[in-house]
Amino acid sequence: MIQIPLKKFDAVAGDVAIRSSQLDYLDFTQPYTESGDKLHSNLSRMVVVVWLFVALIITQSYTASFTSMLTAQRLEPTITNIEVLRNTNATVGY
Repeated sequence: MIQIPLKKFDAVAGDVAIRSSQLDYLDFTQPYTESGDKLHSNLSRMVVVVWLFVALIITQSYTASFTSMLTAQRLEPTITNIEVLRNTNATVGY
């Protein structure tokens, strides 16, 4: 924002906080599109619901496969045979 009065930049795009000190040398415009545009037809509502459902399924399957990759490595047994138990004098419950 400091670069605009120095004539290094002509414009700023994105989220910009409007402060009273900036009003002397900057002009602020309204957003190009308004947020919160309503869905007017039932077909568009149905498409949005289907896309949200697909996004939910993809997110959940990615999370499940990533979790299984992380936990599957920990499920490997650290003791491979009975001799290791005997040599370490480990306590075994039955």
